[in-house]
Amino acid sequence: MQVRRAALLVVLAASGSARAGDDVQQAAPEPRDDLDLRITLSSFLYRETGADAPPLAAQAAGLQNASPVHRLFGDLRLELGDAGLALDARVRQTTSARYQSGAEGGGEYEVRTLSYRLGPRATHLTIGRQIIDPVGATKIDGLAFTQALATTVDATVFAGLFPQLGSRSVDTDYVRIRNSDGTTGALLLPATGGLGVGYTNPSFHGDVGLAGIYVGQDVPGATAEDKSRVFAASSGYWRPGSTFDVYHFVLVDVAGGNGVNVTNGSVGLDARPVTNLQLTLAFNHVSTDLLQIAARNLLTDPDPTAIGLVQNNLAVLRISQDMARAGATLALAARRFELSAMAGFHRRPAVSVALADGSGSAVFPEARSADATLVALDRRSLAGTRISIAGSLTEPFGHAMPNRSRGVVGRLVVEKPFANERGSVEADVMVEHFTDLGSPQPCATTTPLACYGTSTTTAGQAGALVSWRIGKEWLLIADAHAGYQKIGSRYLVPMDPTDPMSPLIDLPVAWPTVVSITGFLRLQWRYR
Repeated sequence: MQVRRAALLVVLAASGSARAGDDVQQAAPEPRDDLDLRITLSSFLYRETGADAPPLAAQAAGLQNASPVHRLFGDLRLELGDAGLALDARVRQTTSARYQSGAEGGGEYEVRTLSYRLGPRATHLTIGRQIIDPVGATKIDGLAFTQALATTVDATVFAGLFPQLGSRSVDTDYVRIRNSDGTTGALLLPATGGLGVGYTNPSFHGDVGLAGIYVGQDVPGATAEDKSRVFAASSGYWRPGSTFDVYHFVLVDVAGGNGVNVTNGSVGLDARPVTNLQLTLAFNHVSTDLLQIAARNLLTDPDPTAIGLVQNNLAVLRISQDMARAGATLALAARRFELSAMAGFHRRPAVSVALADGSGSAVFPEARSADATLVALDRRSLAGTRISIAGSLTEPFGHAMPNRSRGVVGRLVVEKPFANERGSVEADVMVEHFTDLGSPQPCATTTPLACYGTSTTTAGQAGALVSWRIGKEWLLIADAHAGYQKIGSRYLVPMDPTDPMSPLIDLPVAWPTVVSITGFLRLQWRYR
C-alpha cells in the first residue's frame, strides 16, 4: 500500500500542482515516518583533448597524447524504504565501452539492496539482497535472522549466495566458469554464511562477526583453498571521556585461498585537550580484498588453438599499503579562523612479479613517501564568503625510488552561501607540480624499472560547484571544471643498443598540453 502511495507522489510531483479549474481539491497525504523515498538523476562528462606527441623514432607515427576515452554517462537511482521493504537500485547508461568500471561498457543495472523484513525489529527475518553490517558490510543474496539478546546487543545469523566483489550490474554479479577448452560453463555461485553481533550504548557502539565463503562447484584447475575463504571483521567507536574518541575497523582473512592476512585495518584517535584545539591520529593498512576463485576465473583466457594453454600475461598479486597520519586543528577568534596542519607517512612493500619464461622475477622495490599539508580557513571573510587556502608537499625517501615523485600542490577555495544558506557556490583553483626521481640507468627491456620515474608533470584545474536545496524535497548539485596538464619526459638510451659499452644519449620528449573538461549534474527528489 505504501509503495503505491509513493509511486503516486512521484507522478504528482512531476505533473505539478492541480489545475485552477478543478472542482475538487484533495489534501496532500501526511508524511509517514516509515516511508523514505529518494529518486536521484545524475550525469557525468569527462573529455581530454591534445595534439599528438612527436614520434620516438624516425618515420614512426606520432604518439597519442590525450585520453582516447570520452566518458559520458547518465545514472538514475531509486532508494525506497517502507516499513520492512528496502530497495536501492540504479540504472546507468554510458558511452565509454570497455573503459567503464563495473560492467564492461554499455548499461549497468545495479541492485544494491532489495530485501523485506518480517517481524519486529527485536526479532526479525530479512529476505533478499542485503548488507550484513556486523561482518564487514558483506553483501549477500539470502536470509538473515536477527535476535535482540539484550537492550544494547543483537545477533545476526545469515546464509545465502555471495555476489562477485566489485560488480556494479546484475549481469556481472555472478559470472560463468571458464573451462580450459575455451568454452563457458555454469554460473559461479559462491555460498556464504556467518554470524555477527552488534552492540551499542551511549559511550560506545560497534560489531564483530565471522563469515565463510565456499564454491561447491567443480571448477577446472582450482584447488580446495582457491574455492574457499573465511574472514572475521570488527568495527567500533568508543568515547571514554568528553575529550577524546577512539575508533577502529579490521577485516582479517583467517583461512582459504587468501591465506592469513589483514585485508583492511584502521585505528584512529580524536582528542580535544582544550576547547579550540583538536588532535587526530590514524593508521590504515589495506590489502587485496577478493575471492581467489573469482580472480582465477577472471584471468583464465584459454586459446583452443594452443591446446588449452593460457595465452595471457596476467597474474594475481596481493599488494598492500600502509598509511599513518597525524594532524592538529586550532580555532581562533570565536571560531572564525581555523589553522590546520597534517602530516602523513605512506609505505608500499616490495612487489615481486614472476617472469613468464620462469627465468626469475622482476622486483619493484619498496616505496616510501611523506607528505605535509597546511590549511588556513576564514569562515566569515569578505562579503560573507568562506575562504580556505591549502598547500601540500610530498617527498619520497629511502634508497630505492625508481617510481616515486616529489611534488607540491596548492588550492584556493571561495564559498558563498545564498538562499538563506540553503545553497552555496564554491569556486576553486588548484595547481600542482611533480618531478619523478628516476634511475640514471638506461631505459631498456632488460631494465624495465629504469623506464619509470622519468617525467615532470605540471597541472592545474579551475571550476565551480553549486549545491542548492530547492524547497523541501529537491536538491540540485552542479559542477564544472576545466584543467590542463603538461608532461615532459626524458630517457637515457644507449647510442648502440648492441654494444654494452655504448655511450648514453639523453632523449627528451616534450608532450603537448592536454586540456580536460569535467561536468557533473545531479537532481534529487525526496519524499518527506
